[in-house]
Amino acid sequence: MKNYVSIGGGLLTAISMFLPFISMLGTSVNFMDAKGSVAWFFIGCGLVIAVVGFMGKKMLNILSLLLGLVVAGLALKYQSDAKSLGATVGIGLWVMLGGGALAIIGSVMGLMKKTA
Repeated sequence: MKNYVSIGGGLLTAISMFLPFISMLGTSVNFMDAKGSVAWFFIGCGLVIAVVGFMGKKMLNILSLLLGLVVAGLALKYQSDAKSLGATVGIGLWVMLGGGALAIIGSVMGLMKKTA
């Protein structure tokens, strides 16, 4: 059975790379412009989370849980880094954090399901 929470979390993670991450001195930067290769890593993580949620396999939820923890943890780290630089945190970082959180919640829900 499909896990729509994980699918949403994965898609939000992938989409967040194209949204403004930080704003400093009147200039907004998205993650694709700032760190392109790292952004592709997060897009890949988001797509893997979405595919795992679509497949609905109970054991694959462990992979989705780990990727969700990585995404959410790094989103918190990037927010802390932006604030220490005096930059304003953009919507992209919040969407990335939300995507990671949804991936974690969806994975835990998938792991708690009883098998038929």
